[in-house]
Amino acid sequence: MASSSGALNEELQCSICLDVCTDPVTTPCGHNLCRTCLNKCWTNTQTCFCPFCKETFSRRPDLKINTTLKEWFGSQKMFENPCII
Repeated sequence: MASSSGALNEELQCSICLDVCTDPVTTPCGHNLCRTCLNKCWTNTQTCFCPFCKETFSRRPDLKINTTLKEWFGSQKMFENPCII
């Protein structure tokens, strides 16, 4: 059985770079990815789709930063490298 933190990490992982999302954006189908990764994926294509579930979009979605996730990621980074006194 997967741990709850492992499941959470999978949910917050960009399906393109496989890292925790930086500048996370949410697709119309509800998946979170790095804005840079998704823009690179869509740069030279006529059909935009979600890299996670493959849902296609009739036009390129207007991506906005998911500020809630971005703030949460920022607060988590404080605990990744604790000070050694």
